Amino acid sequence: MKRPDVIILGAGAAGLAAARALSDAGRSVLILEARNRIGGRIHTVRDSAFGAPVELGAEFIHGRPDVTWNLVHEAKLTAIDLPFDHRHRHAGHLAHMDDISAELAKVMGGLVHLGKRDMSFAEYLRQRHSSPALRDARRFAINFVEGFDAADPERISAKSLAEEQEGIGDVGDETQFRLLDGYGAVIDHLRKSLDPRRVKIVLRTRAAEVIWHRHQVIVKTDHPKSAIFRAARLLITLPVGILQIPPEVSGAIRFSPDIPQKREAASQLGSGPIVKAVLKFREAFWETEKAARAARSDQGLRDAAFMHDPDAAFPTLWTSRPLRLPILTAWAGGPKAVALSGRSKRELQQAAVTSIAKVFGQRPAKLTSMLERFHVYDWAADPFAHGAYSYVTVGGSRARAALAKPIDQTLFFAGEATDTSGQASTVAGALASGQRAARELIARK
Repeated sequence: MKRPDVIILGAGAAGLAAARALSDAGRSVLILEARNRIGGRIHTVRDSAFGAPVELGAEFIHGRPDVTWNLVHEAKLTAIDLPFDHRHRHAGHLAHMDDISAELAKVMGGLVHLGKRDMSFAEYLRQRHSSPALRDARRFAINFVEGFDAADPERISAKSLAEEQEGIGDVGDETQFRLLDGYGAVIDHLRKSLDPRRVKIVLRTRAAEVIWHRHQVIVKTDHPKSAIFRAARLLITLPVGILQIPPEVSGAIRFSPDIPQKREAASQLGSGPIVKAVLKFREAFWETEKAARAARSDQGLRDAAFMHDPDAAFPTLWTSRPLRLPILTAWAGGPKAVALSGRSKRELQQAAVTSIAKVFGQRPAKLTSMLERFHVYDWAADPFAHGAYSYVTVGGSRARAALAKPIDQTLFFAGEATDTSGQASTVAGALASGQRAARELIARK
């Protein structure tokens, strides 16, 4: 390819969505991707032993965002509804939760009355909901924030959570979906839809330095070998965890001249850590009457979708429902993920099995003997992500908009952390941000 009109850093959902819009508008695009695959934080593994795609990254479609569903319909993919069945380990019982929104509202309902002053969610709990009578409600809310937002309660903005709660409304009313062929099918469709005459993707190529002036960009790479690429404009779709790395530290991207306003915006966002494990057992042991008795639950356990135990190393589990597969996913976010991050695969397997055993009242040794396959991913330890997805820290209400703003009609920014449409931290937010950045580029001839 001759010198492209635009270089895009990152072949995740945002980068591919932007490349498609740009190539459709007649622009030539070079995508530089540090990984040996496309997709970014969408990481679908095809393991025939599982009988279904293994999602080590993004898995669910939250609600009905047009930007995602347009691609689902266009690619003729099949989406399946998740049953809204949640069970919570409490007082020795794995009890069914009739209304998650009502449980969360016991402590999170007051977030809308914060006023102008922001504070961390942990500080909000200390100031407004310290009553011993709310101990269980506090623990469940903390588990929700650490899991759903992948956030540290001591850092996440309480005001941002108020906006989130207003946006999602009644949690039980917003249907969640899973793609039968996995999220990787969306990525594959985006790649196939790119015009090969205008778009080139180069893998295993990490940007190390960006030298730029108005309408002139030079990108220098250092992995696996040094190379230089030039274009008139640059679109950066990298995770916020990468943008937070100081320029003098290994793994950072150096800008010349520097872009301190972007580093400041990135510093006001958190890069949520996630450790996610997917386990294939010989059989779906939780669907038996014996398992229901061991868990001190009811016979509805056979149809369970989500299980929660705030005390477990992996505090959230889910099944493959509505599919009937002997697969469980174990999820840890926020401080729970930090506690697991950096451990060996064997140690993470043991932690996942122990968590599952605790939730279901089983012996870890028995479950280990039934375990046939295991996959795990530590997103905090990923050198090309440094976290799973973003959240707003105290005082950072304007950080996403600031991060999204172009610089001198030359440097443009996308990625879920830059989304201001209400879809940040999701695949929909990444896709929407890529399309938004492409429109900004096309408007500047």
